[in-house]
Amino acid sequence: MATEPFDIVIPLFQSRWNTQAVVEGLTVHYAPRSIHIVTPEAEARSLSAKTTTWQTAPLHIHAEEPFFQAYCGLSKDAICAELDLGQSLYNPGWFYQQLLKLGACDGIDDLSQWYVVWDSDLLPGATWPLWVDQAGTQKHSFALLQHNQYGNPQIVGKWAHWIRTVLAVEPLTDAVGTFIPHHMWFKQEYLASFKQRLGEYYQSDESWLTLMMRSANDFGTFSEYWSYVSWAAANAPQDLVFHSYDTYGVTTERFFDDGTGLFSAALRRHLAIEETSENFSPSYNQVKAFIEAEYPPTPLPSSLSFESSPRHLKKNAENMHIEESRSRWNPRMVNA
Repeated sequence: MATEPFDIVIPLFQSRWNTQAVVEGLTVHYAPRSIHIVTPEAEARSLSAKTTTWQTAPLHIHAEEPFFQAYCGLSKDAICAELDLGQSLYNPGWFYQQLLKLGACDGIDDLSQWYVVWDSDLLPGATWPLWVDQAGTQKHSFALLQHNQYGNPQIVGKWAHWIRTVLAVEPLTDAVGTFIPHHMWFKQEYLASFKQRLGEYYQSDESWLTLMMRSANDFGTFSEYWSYVSWAAANAPQDLVFHSYDTYGVTTERFFDDGTGLFSAALRRHLAIEETSENFSPSYNQVKAFIEAEYPPTPLPSSLSFESSPRHLKKNAENMHIEESRSRWNPRMVNA
C-alpha cells in the first residue's frame, strides 16, 4: 500500500490492445494519486475518447510535442534536431522518450516529489510492492526484471562509459539482474542534481535536454534508468532500494504481441471474441482472470512485457533475453 500520495508517468508512443489493461492494473495494485500519459498529439486526442470507460486513477493525457515548451521553450522537434547519429539502432523518438521520463517533473505541474515511471507495455501480474519496510521506515522500491546474462555487450559498454564519463560515478551493477527494469522511482531532488552535473560536464548553461541529445551524439547512446540509478547510488544510497531478480524477475516474461501474437489470440479465445474484431481492448480484470486460469500449477508471472517491435520475431534463441526464451508466448521458442 502507498504510504504517501504519488503519481505514475507513462510515455506512450501508441495506444495498443494492452494499454487499458496496463493502466487499470497499475490502479488496482498501486492506487496512485494520478496517472499521466505522455503521447503524440494525434494519439492524445484519440486516447482521450477511449479512456472514458476505463477503471483507473484520475488520468491526465499530455501531448509530447509541446511537453517541454513551458519549461524551456523547446519543442520535441527542436530537441530531436540536436541528434545527429546517422545510421543508428535508435531513432530520435526513442531518445526523446527517455527525456520524457527524466523530465516528467519539468513538464507536469505539481507532480509528486517521488514519482514512478512505468513503461507502457509492462503489465503487472503477481507484482511487487512499491514500498518496503527497512528498520521501521518505508522505502520506495522497484524490481529487477531483466537478467544480465544476455544483452548487447557493445551497447551496454557504451552506457557504462556514458555514466563514468558524464556523471563521474561508477555504474551500479548487480550479480544477477540489470538496472533496466522498465519502471523506476524517480525523486525530483536527485534529478535536479543529475541535470546540474550534465551542465558541469559540458561546461554549459544550455538546457539539460539539449545536452542529453548532445551526449548521445558523443557517446552513441545513453540509458535513462541505469544512469539515474547509478547517480542515486552514488549520492543517496539510503534511498536506493530494490527487489532482487530472484524475487520477481524469475517469473516475468517478455514477448512480441502487437495484438496478433500468441497471448492475445489465446485471450480472445478465452473471452470468446473473434480474432477479426476491431477495438480489442480487454480490461485488467479480464486479462488477470485469463492469466490465473492459464498458469497454474506454474507460478503466476510477476509481469508480462508485450513487445510491439517486429524485431522480436527475428531474434535467434542465442540473442534472446532469458525473459523471452522462457516465455510460453514467444513464437520463436514455440516454433523452435
